[in-house]
Amino acid sequence: MPDSRSEHEDEAIQSFLNKYFPATFLDRQSTLPGYGADDGDISDEEEEEIEALVDRVDHHFSRSKGTLGVAIDFLMVAEQISQADDWLQGFNPDITRDDIFNRYENTAKTSLTLKHGDTRYSIRSVHNGVIEIFREDLNRTNFPSSPGHHTGEWERYDDMLEYAFRLSRAGRYEAAQRLFDLGLDRLAAKDYLRREPPFPDVFSRVLQDYKRSAPFEEGGSAYQALCYGYVKAKWPHLSLRASKVRTGSSRQQRYGDIDGYYGPDLMISVEVKDLDIDRSNVSDQLGTMMGVGENTTAISIAICREISDDARDVLDSSDVEAIDDDHLATELRTWDYHKQNRALQGMIHFFANIEENPEAVQRLLRFVREVDSENSSLVHLVSEDDESV
Repeated sequence: MPDSRSEHEDEAIQSFLNKYFPATFLDRQSTLPGYGADDGDISDEEEEEIEALVDRVDHHFSRSKGTLGVAIDFLMVAEQISQADDWLQGFNPDITRDDIFNRYENTAKTSLTLKHGDTRYSIRSVHNGVIEIFREDLNRTNFPSSPGHHTGEWERYDDMLEYAFRLSRAGRYEAAQRLFDLGLDRLAAKDYLRREPPFPDVFSRVLQDYKRSAPFEEGGSAYQALCYGYVKAKWPHLSLRASKVRTGSSRQQRYGDIDGYYGPDLMISVEVKDLDIDRSNVSDQLGTMMGVGENTTAISIAICREISDDARDVLDSSDVEAIDDDHLATELRTWDYHKQNRALQGMIHFFANIEENPEAVQRLLRFVREVDSENSSLVHLVSEDDESV
């Protein structure tokens, strides 16, 4: 394998050549340190023919990348015919275009398909495989995908056709390998955009790792803040209404802990429970939301730490969508950084402006500092020295 090739590239090229060269020949090549030239089967005169073919492809390449594919087409067709016709078994520097067409009939009108006996050998079928290997396996997506155009112009490259048919099997193998190396060198691999370091999955980390209780926070407020951030990012077109934890929704004329409106219309209503919900407590904990589901046109949602299957069945019968932490974790994997950050900012907003708990804000920001040190919200983080004053 050449140093310039990756292991994957070499395997792809060998897989392509395996379709055309006999297994006995390939087994012998695999024991050699390089290609056919190292075998001693290639004379200096044949080496000059190989170099001439590669040089011609290199000369045409800047104007027509497809020329590379046509040259490989010629080599593979010559190799296929050689396995049925002894005339092409060894190196013959005297073969000309006329010799080729006196011996083999071209049965294609717009391309090259040579007939030997009852078998036809088409450069078009080879070229389709060449396109596939360069564009798919070798990741050279700038290799042209217009087989009809390039195989239809085969007559422009009579000299390359002659080189391909003059070479021995070892010579064709060597030439094909060099042409693939030329393509790898001249065709840029597709560049996949990557960000280093990658964006942090900040809201996913809050869901998974953030401690949901603290002495200076009302029980359940961290989970309610998290769910508020989720709803704000999930339905950004809605205006949300929410109140402090422990504030009854009926007194605030709300339906759930978080209600989402579009203009005057209630579109979603969300009840939040940092609890494990099963059939034994589903009605007590979520009965109000079940009533919303049964009696309104709003989308009714229960977000809970964990929800058993039988509790889901009860909620489903009342048209309440059940979401638990596992569901949230799965969904957040499809959220990019900016959507996750929007949810985080919603959570901060809840603590600061709805729950009105600055200590809860600072606790959350200290966590954010550990998982997303460049987050813009950290401008509001108060240093420990300032807090102690």
